Amino acid sequence: MTPPDELGAAGAGPGQNLIKAEFGTLIWLEPLEDGGRAIMKMYRRRPFYDPLRRWFLPYRAEREFKVLSHLVRHGVACSEPLSWSHGRRDPHGLYELLVTREVAGATALDKLLKPPGAVTDLSPLLRLTRRMHDSGVSHGGMAPRNILVSFPAAGTPAFHIIDMSYSQIFPRGIAGTRMATFDLLDLIYRIGSHYPAERCAAWLADYGLDESAVQKLLRRLERYRPRGHWAHLRRAETDLHAAIARLRAPRSPRDGGSRSAGPPAASDT
Repeated sequence: MTPPDELGAAGAGPGQNLIKAEFGTLIWLEPLEDGGRAIMKMYRRRPFYDPLRRWFLPYRAEREFKVLSHLVRHGVACSEPLSWSHGRRDPHGLYELLVTREVAGATALDKLLKPPGAVTDLSPLLRLTRRMHDSGVSHGGMAPRNILVSFPAAGTPAFHIIDMSYSQIFPRGIAGTRMATFDLLDLIYRIGSHYPAERCAAWLADYGLDESAVQKLLRRLERYRPRGHWAHLRRAETDLHAAIARLRAPRSPRDGGSRSAGPPAASDT
């Protein structure tokens, strides 16, 4: 799996198909030996800042790989991680590379919201979000573009969570915490304009919120803003809570002791 030679001519190699080409991010498809396809996501790093940064914080590709691997172990549908690496390669300079398996036949949810009737039931997605939270993962960017939908020959649409670059793993389940509420607010805020409020309320109930928690979260949506400095503050708070949780967590076998919560509240604490 070789990165394309030029950012401006990405996807020109044999079997490669360009998805995104920006100065700092390059994403393309590449065939796998088993007949599937890999999604190659390469981040260009800044030469002076990042060698110092890596002593204190994990690589972005490393974080995504670990979170996706954690979700796979807990049976949460997501993009399957294959590998990650970092290094230096001309003409890209310093880079990080994350390789995941393509979800065959899947489409991003944001492309299915506007055609009426394309996706009518998001209950499976909210139940998937609950399983993610019960596994201890906060997504940090629950937008329809980060959710893939596939349509099996028989049965309901299948949802898959992707793009975990802002995610955090907590030692225990986070349902009912502010971090879980941030994910729910992000998701419902972005789909609320496409579906009636009563349907969103029903889907939140499928997630596990009781009636009072559902109404509380819907009221918060009236003043909620997912972008700008508020988003940076929420991510900083999540990172801080995750760091504190890891310091307080007892040393035990990996992934042990996930909290099983009852019907969670839309927490403000």
